[in-house]
Amino acid sequence: MAGRLAGRTAVVTGGSTGIGQEIARRLAADGADIAVADVSPADETRELVTATGRRFFSDKVDVSDEDAITGFAARVRGELGFADILVNNAAVVLPADLDHVTYEAWRRTFAVNVDGPFLASKAFLPDLKRSGSGRIINITSSSYWTAPPPFVSYISAKGALNGLTSVLAANLAVHDITVNGVAAGLVRTAAAVENTDEAFFEQAVHIQDIKRVEMPHDVSGVVAFLASDDAAFITGQIVVADGGSTRR
Repeated sequence: MAGRLAGRTAVVTGGSTGIGQEIARRLAADGADIAVADVSPADETRELVTATGRRFFSDKVDVSDEDAITGFAARVRGELGFADILVNNAAVVLPADLDHVTYEAWRRTFAVNVDGPFLASKAFLPDLKRSGSGRIINITSSSYWTAPPPFVSYISAKGALNGLTSVLAANLAVHDITVNGVAAGLVRTAAAVENTDEAFFEQAVHIQDIKRVEMPHDVSGVVAFLASDDAAFITGQIVVADGGSTRR
């Protein structure tokens, strides 16, 4: 088997489309078998992964449901073996400023974007402890620092995810598990296009040092590095991949 992730199994939540799909494809290209948890079918992701020669498993899972994610972890073990890499990518974006955001939308955003990574990390912790090179990678957002007003619940949740990343890194280093985040900028995905407009992308490019729209592969390459042995001494970090719009 070729590739720097050969012999490893990676779990990607929210891997049926967008950034998650590209992360699954990239990790497979680097040699990992892939399991995807998503509320939507992952048939297209399956094709991309199996085209690399890697094994693939997916299931319909709401990551905010503890029983669902625990059951999914057991099924992954049965299909692909123990997981070595967990990418917490599943997220919802429900745009609204404080005047208009509902408590229901606020809670749903936190349930998926914060409770989901917490529950998945708990569910796959036995696997990651066994691995000897366990990796948790949380997909967060550089909007935490730029804070555009219409995304009050989303940005607040990403801030909480940054905190979870830090404390899990401190907790799990004793087990040789690294925990890092990747803070993406505005990435052109179907979901981003649905929730914004072209002027929003133009504004993002304007404040970036790199003058082009960010694409999913700009995120997946960073994830692949953090999942590899090359990043074995990096933990508790939020790696900002936003074209220089925050320059942190």
